[in-house]
Amino acid sequence: MSAIPYYEQHATRLVTQYESLSFEDVHADLIGILPASGSTVLDIGAGSGRDAAWLAAKGYDVVAVEPSEAMLAHARAKHTSSRIQWLSDSLPDLANVRRLGLSFDLILLSAVWMHIPPSDRQRALRKLATLLAPKGRIAISLRLGAPDTERAMHEVSLPELAGLAQQFGLRIVHTSDSQDKLGRSEVSWTNVVLGLPDDGLGALPLLRHLILVDEKSSTYKIALLRVLARSADTAAGLARYDADSVVVPLGLVSLFWLRMYKPLIEHALPQMPLTRLGTGPGFVTNSFTSLRPVTAVELRIGSVFSDQTAKHLHQSLSEISQVIRNMPANYLRWPASDKPIFDVTRRRMASTPSPLQIDEAFLWSLGDFRIPLEIWQALTHYNVWIEPVLVSEWVRLMESYCNDGRPDVRALAHSLLAWVDPARDTGFARAAVDRMRAAGKPVYCVWSGARLRDEYDVDHCFSFAAWPCGDAWNLMPASRQVNIQKSNRLVTQAALERASDTISSWWNDAFLSQGDGLRRQFFLEASQTLPILVATPEPADVIDAMKVHRIRLSKDQGLRPWEPANTSDRNRAAAASLPSMHQPTIE
Repeated sequence: MSAIPYYEQHATRLVTQYESLSFEDVHADLIGILPASGSTVLDIGAGSGRDAAWLAAKGYDVVAVEPSEAMLAHARAKHTSSRIQWLSDSLPDLANVRRLGLSFDLILLSAVWMHIPPSDRQRALRKLATLLAPKGRIAISLRLGAPDTERAMHEVSLPELAGLAQQFGLRIVHTSDSQDKLGRSEVSWTNVVLGLPDDGLGALPLLRHLILVDEKSSTYKIALLRVLARSADTAAGLARYDADSVVVPLGLVSLFWLRMYKPLIEHALPQMPLTRLGTGPGFVTNSFTSLRPVTAVELRIGSVFSDQTAKHLHQSLSEISQVIRNMPANYLRWPASDKPIFDVTRRRMASTPSPLQIDEAFLWSLGDFRIPLEIWQALTHYNVWIEPVLVSEWVRLMESYCNDGRPDVRALAHSLLAWVDPARDTGFARAAVDRMRAAGKPVYCVWSGARLRDEYDVDHCFSFAAWPCGDAWNLMPASRQVNIQKSNRLVTQAALERASDTISSWWNDAFLSQGDGLRRQFFLEASQTLPILVATPEPADVIDAMKVHRIRLSKDQGLRPWEPANTSDRNRAAAASLPSMHQPTIE
């Protein structure tokens, strides 16, 4: 850290300054959320040793890290508790700390983060996340105000830290603001506590280990974990449960694999170290490359292919399933064990149906992929934290494999790993609005019941930012004002119930009455993503499943509720003018 010379030169004065304050003065808001006595604490940038000494006196085992040798010497001399292990080390690497082989219940960074250059902060937080014990916390104080350039400070902010935290599965569990305890009017502080969501079953620590720590010779392991995360989050309707595991179609796993890798391969982003590029990814066969005209977004349930495209798709998915079984599924293993975590059963490839529709029967025809129940539950409930970590690690690996100096690797990789193109899906709904208007049919805001004129929005019923799903059932016409009010909040159960007839009428006019193909596509998508419990669903069944899914989003993500104001009468009036949707007609 470039701030070290300043602390070396002014160590004596700074130690006196720091010791003039107590732990309680500086960290009053932290005392209530400290781990139990006897826990292990990592104090990074320990300075005079004030905080380490207080924690040790309360019964904690403390590793106190300080990069300034002068400050470290003062701290050792002043605080002699046997519970403190003094260590010379610094962010972003913490090489000496990592050699200890410890995980920590609390990691404290008091007045440290502003010394870390912005370019190093992602790497620094990644290291901290790998050192955190299950249920552990990271406490970071952010110095707000003009940076002191003499001490090599940089600007910091809560939004920047929150964005970085999300990349590594961390969430903000507490924030507080405080004035500077040394009386500097130009300085204030925001105190942030980060933590890992806890599933109580040990699945999250295991996933964190597999993502951030487990050895990787390619991107395959990360890709498979992200495929499973996507499956749990967007295709849970296809899962089959037994006592201690969940089985999903191997065809689904292979399809998502193809969909994720296709744009990366086509943009020549390496998926393994350059020393291994001579062979290339084993799934990039003639069948895979022959699918180049097919866009990734077309590789979704309900899509239909014929002739040579169908044959290439079927063959490629079969080849991918073999690579998945032999490589990442085989080498993702339980800690300190040779036993694979996942079990894969491939089925012999049958003749290619013509036309080939990607539906449940086809996906199961390739085989079974078995996932331990606790891992599936963690992926289902905590994907909002898990998937950003997977994407970030995948991008990091690709960056490490590139040595051609391309400056756009990170931005390009992130854009190519985006799961859907919301503009395309929104356009699909807008086309339906245009078609209805051309036929003389009115279009209503599903939330207010008001008839829509020229300006309107296509609203994702469940916010795309919180849960990226562009399926037809999730796309609703809404007035611009109402959509702005709703923003990324979660519609209440009562509002969803009141709007159910208007939503069903919209579905019928926009999608279900446009022929058997679009109707089948609509229900295939809904059955994949929602907990629909009937074999032949109707709109009312989809609404019921949406209510269940809404509960899940509310519980797992803590989204703010949204209730449209004074809309019930207008909604009922609009719905009354339209035919009942419990038995939709087909033109």
